[in-house]
Amino acid sequence: MMNTPNWILACLLAAANAGSASAEPTIGSTEYLGPFTGEGAAVHPDNLSPHRIEYYGTDLGFSYEHGGMLQFLFGDTWATEASAPIEASTGARFDDGFGTVDLRRWSDPRQLARDRIPPIRLVQNPGTTEMSAIDPGHVMDPGKTPMGGFSNGTREFGIFNIGKPQGCLSDADCGDGLTCDATLGYIGPRYSEEENFTFPCRDGNPGCNADTMADAAGAPVPGSGFCADETSMVGREPVSNLLTTMGFRVRIGVRDASDPRKYGATRDWLTNKFMNVTVRTVEGFIAPTRAGKLKQDYRPAKGTGDKRRVFLWGRPGFVGVAANSRTLGVYFAYVDIPTGPGFAWNVNYYAGTADGMPQFSPDQKDAAPLDLDSTRVGVQPEEMHDIVNQLSVAWIGPLNKWVMFYGGGLGYSPRTGLPTCGVTELFVGAACRNVIVGNGAIRMRTADDPWGPWTPPQDVIVGGDPADGPKNQYGPGGALRHAACVDPVCAPHSDTAFFTQDEYGFFYSANIIEQWIRPVRGGADLIWNASTWDPYRVILLRTRIRK
Repeated sequence: MMNTPNWILACLLAAANAGSASAEPTIGSTEYLGPFTGEGAAVHPDNLSPHRIEYYGTDLGFSYEHGGMLQFLFGDTWATEASAPIEASTGARFDDGFGTVDLRRWSDPRQLARDRIPPIRLVQNPGTTEMSAIDPGHVMDPGKTPMGGFSNGTREFGIFNIGKPQGCLSDADCGDGLTCDATLGYIGPRYSEEENFTFPCRDGNPGCNADTMADAAGAPVPGSGFCADETSMVGREPVSNLLTTMGFRVRIGVRDASDPRKYGATRDWLTNKFMNVTVRTVEGFIAPTRAGKLKQDYRPAKGTGDKRRVFLWGRPGFVGVAANSRTLGVYFAYVDIPTGPGFAWNVNYYAGTADGMPQFSPDQKDAAPLDLDSTRVGVQPEEMHDIVNQLSVAWIGPLNKWVMFYGGGLGYSPRTGLPTCGVTELFVGAACRNVIVGNGAIRMRTADDPWGPWTPPQDVIVGGDPADGPKNQYGPGGALRHAACVDPVCAPHSDTAFFTQDEYGFFYSANIIEQWIRPVRGGADLIWNASTWDPYRVILLRTRIRK
């Protein structure tokens, strides 16, 4: 046989690699369709009569399908532009709204356009102007929000970030692989109080309450600390607000079939790696137990089979600090789809890959960060994207890929209570000085399997740098407010005491609406929503992804 010259082999290999790289989906275009809910968005007729709803704006908007309806779970929701709570009748204990879009009317995403955006029917307390608020059996004041929802076909479930850790005296008080860190104290209310946030601190620091637990008389219990996950990739030191190894309680509940505001039969999941969690259901999944690729059914769960699962992706925070070697990887886990009240929440954590086969463990301490391919030569590493915000992951059938959206921007303007870096300081404390804000883009990664490996990030839509002035999304017709943009079609300003007059907007909380994914020639169209900080509302977008 004739030997093939090395240079020809090299060319063939390069061509093969180029073909492989081109097989990875790429962003074709993204179109901002307009406001989805809040200022500038259409109000559903049912919210106009017989009592016009008292409602200004909201954020988040995590979606799932149940009963022929797109169900949306929103975050902190305002009755007025001055950020008054939506449900005064319950003493403002709850402030997260919800609503629906009828899929019988809006099943075809080709209907959606700039002048044709479905009105969301916000759920309203009967006979009043009040918007209904979510009640998972725990106070949901500012900052505590739903993180996702799903349906098993007959019942609905919600997942909520309730912003509270777990006090401890020993490892036995923690469970699920977490250990008791007696050197952790707190700032703010005690963890056993439902209201407000309980922030971690290190014993001995100014203002830090060293003893986390209290006895029956309310006296501090010496030597008590908080449950923590010392295997979390954020690192043990330093402790800063919401960037810590401390475990936070995530609540899972079953929606009341007669009162959709309420969730019962709740389970609390103490976790660090999944405190920032997103959720999807799949029709069929079996954890591989031998070499070779199993055929999995990653379509959204529709049937009644025993292989239906709930997939969970999570991060140990919302903002990292790469300069301090404190980065935010992604973790993956799954549970059996619950069947109803009395459900179990037995989590199987992805624990890495051995011999090409994913490993799973019931112990949270074994959970391993996913391969985000951040070490590939010439690719900007993930840890340079400090602003990750919430994430959304969906199976895109026309691409035969999992797609992850995440990222956006964050506020950096000083304000009362946050004098150094504004909103960014809320998440990472004094370390905010080292946060890389970047270009404010929502980013995309793709993978064949939910644990990856995931492709390097691509920009889906760029928010921009407000220092550059009113350009692109900060300019006329854009989604984000800029104080220097004065054209009538500039994004409006939410005039609330919490925002400064020079406040600028940014994207966060991307949510892929899986019911509005459709194949197109050479790829797929995705309809998705995102939040904008100023104006405070949820917007709708369309992205074309090429194969």
